[in-house]
Amino acid sequence: MDYKFTFKKHLLIVGKTEEKRHKKLSKILENNNLELIRFPKSMNFQFDYLNVVQAKKLFSPFYETKGKYNNNQIFDFHIDWIAENNCLFVFEEFQLVDDKFNLEIMRIMINNLEANRQSATKVIMTLEDEAWLMNSLTEIVNETKYKTKAQVIQSNLQIIAL
Repeated sequence: MDYKFTFKKHLLIVGKTEEKRHKKLSKILENNNLELIRFPKSMNFQFDYLNVVQAKKLFSPFYETKGKYNNNQIFDFHIDWIAENNCLFVFEEFQLVDDKFNLEIMRIMINNLEANRQSATKVIMTLEDEAWLMNSLTEIVNETKYKTKAQVIQSNLQIIAL
C-alpha cells in the first residue's frame, strides 16, 4: 500500500528495518521539489548539528560582528533562518541522536510550522519507533488558542508506518 503525503507536514518514517526505511525515504526524495539538506547519520549532539549549520550557512545573522559568532548566537540565527526558508531537512535514524537535542529540534520545527504555514523548513526523519518521540513532544510543544498540544502535533506530523 502506498502512502499519500505532502510537504505541508513533517514526515516520520517508522518501523521495519533501517534498509526499508531508507528505501522509502529515497522514493519520497525522488519527487522532492524543495532544497534538500541532509544531515549525517553520525550526528549525535547539538554540537554536530551546529557544525553542519555553520558549514552549509543555514543561518542569517541580523547584526554583524568582527569576531566569530558563538554557538548560542548561531543557533538563534538558525531558528530565524528556519522560519524564513522553505527547504527540507533529512535526518536518518534519528533515534541515535541525543534525546534532549532531538526533542529540541522537533519542538522548534513543529512550533515553527504551526506558526508559519506558508514558508517553513520541513523535516523528514526515519526512526525505529515514534512512540517515545510522540509522548515527549506532547509535553513540550506550544499549544495554541485553538489547538491542544496533541492537536498541534497531529496537524504538523505525518507518520508513515512501514
